[in-house]
Amino acid sequence: MMIYLKNMAGYKMGYFKGMSYDEIRPMFEEEYNKIQTLFKKDTEVEKTKTKRVAEETLLQESFKKLRTAEASSSEPIQEQPTEEPKELSEEELKKMLEIVPVEEIKAEALQVKEDLVTLWSLVKERFRSAEPTEDMERALWVELKRLFEPDKDDVLWKLQKYMHDPLTWRLYDTCGVHHVSSTRGHDIYMLTEKDYPLSTTVIGLMLSRRMQVEEDSEMPRDLVMKIFIEANKPRT
Repeated sequence: MMIYLKNMAGYKMGYFKGMSYDEIRPMFEEEYNKIQTLFKKDTEVEKTKTKRVAEETLLQESFKKLRTAEASSSEPIQEQPTEEPKELSEEELKKMLEIVPVEEIKAEALQVKEDLVTLWSLVKERFRSAEPTEDMERALWVELKRLFEPDKDDVLWKLQKYMHDPLTWRLYDTCGVHHVSSTRGHDIYMLTEKDYPLSTTVIGLMLSRRMQVEEDSEMPRDLVMKIFIEANKPRT
């Protein structure tokens, strides 16, 4: 026990001079438990990391096969390298969209993109030299900043780990905003032309569900293709 304490905890052998077994034993147990706890934590972290890498690898493989998941053809299609993701055909893009009558899409955003851009300009000018203090002002500032100036360190993106299936993906094409929401009340609003730090899991959930749109047009098709390409990018 003294040798263990010397090697693992830095004690000098002279420290134990005159000490009995009963006095040394508790010290040994305390230091031993510390080491075992640290080792257990490191092991759990490594296991979690390994599991996450395996899950992400599996998810990437599923994306590579996405274009054949609903295809009626029985002919095998050769997969291309991840660095050069396949494009979805017109028919496959169409299958990724769910047409929903406009009256059923209750958009909380503004009606046109120009209004949204103008509002952001006004809010930025209003709080250029002073932080918002009122709750409504602060909420407006935070949501618009997330929309126009996404920050990967924002708590919004950390909350993605709580987004699970079933998940709803919806496009408001009049204002160029798409919206991802979960049954647990987590919402992410994004501009169609901007890139956001979406997690691999959320991207997978988005592509596993059909995007709700008012009509089949170029905007939703481009958006689906954009997310599909993002899903197939090599992960470090």
